[in-house]
Amino acid sequence: MRLLQTTIILLIVKMLCLEVQAQTTLPLEETFNLQADQPGQLAFSGSKTAELFTKEVDESFRGVLEHSYVSQPDGKFPPGFVNASPALQPWSGTMWTRDGGAFLRELVDWGYYQHACQTAECLMNFVGTNREGLIAFPRYFALKNGYESGTEMDGHAAIIISLVTLWQRLPAEDPFRARLYNFLHKENSPVRYINHQLEDHPLITGSGEFGGGDAKSLHDNVVQNNLCALALLSAANMEDEAGDHAAARHWRKDASTIFHNMEKYLVDEDGSWIWCIEPKTLQPDAAVLKKPVNVGFGGLNGVVCMSSDVLGFEPSAWQWQGTVVHGEKTFEKLYAFPLRKAQFEKYGVWSQFDKIHDGLLTGPSYGQGYALQTMLLFDKLDMAGHALDFLAQATFDAPGITFNPPRSSPYYFYERLYSPDAQGHGELAVGCGPLNLVNVAEPLKVARLIAGMDDTSANQVVIIPRLPPSWSSYSAVNWPIRTSRGMVRADFSYQRSNGLATFHLEVKSGPSLPKLAVRLPAKDKTVWKRRDNVEEIQFQSAIAP
Repeated sequence: MRLLQTTIILLIVKMLCLEVQAQTTLPLEETFNLQADQPGQLAFSGSKTAELFTKEVDESFRGVLEHSYVSQPDGKFPPGFVNASPALQPWSGTMWTRDGGAFLRELVDWGYYQHACQTAECLMNFVGTNREGLIAFPRYFALKNGYESGTEMDGHAAIIISLVTLWQRLPAEDPFRARLYNFLHKENSPVRYINHQLEDHPLITGSGEFGGGDAKSLHDNVVQNNLCALALLSAANMEDEAGDHAAARHWRKDASTIFHNMEKYLVDEDGSWIWCIEPKTLQPDAAVLKKPVNVGFGGLNGVVCMSSDVLGFEPSAWQWQGTVVHGEKTFEKLYAFPLRKAQFEKYGVWSQFDKIHDGLLTGPSYGQGYALQTMLLFDKLDMAGHALDFLAQATFDAPGITFNPPRSSPYYFYERLYSPDAQGHGELAVGCGPLNLVNVAEPLKVARLIAGMDDTSANQVVIIPRLPPSWSSYSAVNWPIRTSRGMVRADFSYQRSNGLATFHLEVKSGPSLPKLAVRLPAKDKTVWKRRDNVEEIQFQSAIAP
């Protein structure tokens, strides 16, 4: 039976390969020089947690590339396919678009450009079109049903943003850059699918975990809508750079429509976000909101987290301040839930749900991960330090968890983390297990937020170090930085010692940085240090001893 299934899969993949070759500018067998990748490196120091987290980030990233990333055709999946989990674990053999979009984001931002191109090619080759003939990404790819489309808009929008981010960082003469632009610009592009929905509805309707909490029902969800607005802004930036200013204006207008209607329909009386509303009535459905998977879901923090992927690392500078105001209210509301607050104060664990597993479950992505990113973006560094202590130690110790198959490294992030108080509250299920893709991607972003290197705008490089109080320094080596003059590779570092905060940067290759702005602590406030045409610079600020 298994041999028959394998034979069928091989035939389907072969047929897909022939069809893709006829439809795309690059054949499916196109291989990228993965060995040419020279990713940046980050290391944190000053505490046990800082060093442990460094190790976990490094080994988990490499673990995904070793165990889940398909580098060469293997008879099952094409190059660039990234399994949701390694072999023999749940959902191995599938690539979820939410996870794939987040991991593609990290490949780009850490400088794995060849891997990113290969994964982008895989995603573009295998997405299908919907009944309207528009490209619409599905919940996940299994590559056994041919080209697939779907209605899970969080993965759809996350992939658009990551593809634009890659396009912005490739050289103008790179043929794959043209391939990306054509995919995002053409008449049935995934960007135009978002636009199409807005033609007869005030918001974007979608399904899945970030819809109504399941794969079938359609809802106007606040996270999906925010992410679609961000995807439109991202595409508008691309169009402006490419010279199609009319398209850019159109996408920005659509983004403004979504932001406006989010505030009109998706804000509760207390100013926090409403998880989702019914598309027909534009009103909340109490039965949907009371589902255990939706009650107190940490995914609500995703509005703030995802905004930083397009708008940058300084919320006070975001063009749509409603995201900030309602994001803060939402964070405060989630934190005020008595059990969550008590668990966080006691252990540093941010529960992912109010009800599931008695409110004692979290994870490195939608629970602990999104909460951590929100804490960092809102400069709640004491809270972030406490949350990192839990994340790093729970990852390393995995208390009460039995991995089957066994985890090959104690430094691998895994899907389900439990409060110490969960012992005795039923089985501590492993879920999708070690190296589950989105549960690696979000801690990778946490690491980037701590370092604070923000090149979302080519006009100015912004760096906002956000070290937890017990950490003393970090260093970044060979880090890729986008500028208006082209890509730069630089080493930079930040440390606190002897009453001084010191930041140092040196360009190792590429042009000088046209504009650099670094935010440093200064006793009970922060100060900005700015310089133009930077090849090497050191900034210092006096801080409380």
